[in-house]
Parts: sequence; structure tokens; C-alpha cells
Amino acid sequence: MGRVFDFAKRRIVGYIVTWTLVLLFLGIFYPADPPAQAGALIILGIAFLGSLLYTRRMKRRQKARRDAEERAKQMQQAYQMQQMTRMQAPQPPVGQAQVERAQQLEATRRAGGR
Repeated sequence: MGRVFDFAKRRIVGYIVTWTLVLLFLGIFYPADPPAQAGALIILGIAFLGSLLYTRRMKRRQKARRDAEERAKQMQQAYQMQQMTRMQAPQPPVGQAQVERAQQLEATRRAGGR
């Protein structure tokens, strides 16, 4: 899904979480009578912070998911490119490939001995 939809989804969830927390705190702390203005502002502030923390967590997860999708796409493209180069490159005869490997091993042994 797109970034706009993710943003909208986080805002909607944020509003729902905020008002759920407000109603929960009002029900717990003030079951019969409404709070004074200062108490209501404190409850709104606490609910807003809770909502902010929850939507921030959603944003981190969405970013991790997007990054994982991007890495998977890059890995798939790299694999396809590798397969294409393998198909296009001429394959040496079996005996020649063994000689080349032996030469490479010898070269690495010499380089490692220095």
C-alpha cells in the first residue's frame, strides 16, 4: 500500500486510540461527575501521548516492512542479473575449468605466503 494510505491509517488509528483512552480514563477516574477543565486537559494529554506512542510504533513497523520489500526486490533483481550473465558467458570445458581452479589456488597460496 502507498505512503498516503499508511499515513491515513495511522491518523485514523491515532484518533481511535486517543478517544478510547480518554473515555477509559474518564470512566476510571470520574465515573459519576465530569472532571474540571485542568483534569480534562491532563486526560487529553495522556491520551494524546499514548496515541502518539502507538502510531509511532506502527510507523516503525511500516518502515521495516517497506525496507524488507525493497531488499527482497533488489535481491531478486541481482539474482536475475546473475542468471543472465551465467547464461550469456561461455562455459569452459571441464578439464580447462579444473586447470583454472588449480591456477587460482596456487596464486592465492603464493599471495598468502608473503
